[in-house]
Amino acid sequence: MQLAKSTISKLLAATTLSLALIPATSALADWPMFLKNDKHLTYVEKAPVPPLSLKWRARTDGPVYSSPVAYKGKVFAGSYDTSFYSINADSGEVAWKFKTGGEIYSSPAVSDGAVYFGSRDGFVYALDAETGKLLWKYETEGPVVTSPVVAEGRVLIGSKDLYLYALNAKTGAREWRNKLPDYEKYSGIYSSPAYADGSVFYAGKNGILYSASVKSGGRNWALRFESAIYSSPVIKDGTLYISSYNRTLYSIDAKTGKIQWRKNLGDLAYATPSVTSDKLYQGFKNGHLKAFNRKDGSETADYKFPDEINSSASVGGNGFIYVGCDDGGLYAVDTRSGVIAWKYMTEGSVQSSPAVLDRAVYVGSEDGSIYAFETAR
Repeated sequence: MQLAKSTISKLLAATTLSLALIPATSALADWPMFLKNDKHLTYVEKAPVPPLSLKWRARTDGPVYSSPVAYKGKVFAGSYDTSFYSINADSGEVAWKFKTGGEIYSSPAVSDGAVYFGSRDGFVYALDAETGKLLWKYETEGPVVTSPVVAEGRVLIGSKDLYLYALNAKTGAREWRNKLPDYEKYSGIYSSPAYADGSVFYAGKNGILYSASVKSGGRNWALRFESAIYSSPVIKDGTLYISSYNRTLYSIDAKTGKIQWRKNLGDLAYATPSVTSDKLYQGFKNGHLKAFNRKDGSETADYKFPDEINSSASVGGNGFIYVGCDDGGLYAVDTRSGVIAWKYMTEGSVQSSPAVLDRAVYVGSEDGSIYAFETAR
């Protein structure tokens, strides 16, 4: 049976629309921002099954606290040697590196062919992700140690000058900035912002959590805690989770700023909590990684490590959690058995948070290296 031209055209249009709605496979495999995405949700459906093998080790000339991101076959991270690196994800060869005027603690964000990060020289940088060419740089009035989020055409990032900045992602022009009140005891911004539903969520060492319009910077709400905040906010299903330095974990309505529950943790937590459909995982400076129920904050599991945990964990749907430890190890915990299923010892503290893809894990170490691990195909 021969179809009319109009029918063929309709079928082609429907097919094109269907294909357009299917995400590219490479995009699904990427980890383009600090803690994976703009909501800081480090859960992945598929995580590598240990044991893993070392695929490559890329050496820099300084400690790597920056958490690597992975995007279209490249791994990006900064180093305390003041350079920013682009590394071939397959070979581990350095594709290019870019020199800044200060140490790089900030983790990058990649969006629309550009990679963004901050430096202790006070600048926010935008580079061409393919070539490393400088697209623009914006000077703040203090070191930039937080990690950017890219949302609605804006780069959102905090500086130790006490401002949260919204910069035009294409041009670097400042669209707005909000200043956080300073306190002599708690000064600066170490927490990285998150984005959801038109709002940016950010906090400072002043102990205040803010929600503001991403378009205008107009404040939605502010919530004062009783101590400094180093942890970054995590948003899932309209709820924000964050831990403060006074040993408390919070569940907060992201729209209203109302506290839904709070949990006294008993120990200091620097890392950002990792959130799944029903649990939160929080690392502690006493070497414990604990699991909590999302509904009420009740503790459900406790895993002990040899040293401090300042790395934020990545959680796989297959039951494996990957996290770095200050003893130099990258660990995989099997939540079903409660045991450490695999570890790899680097030569320095691992405070970088691992980027976990289907078959690979990337992490930085204080020994000056960026590591890639893989499973057998």
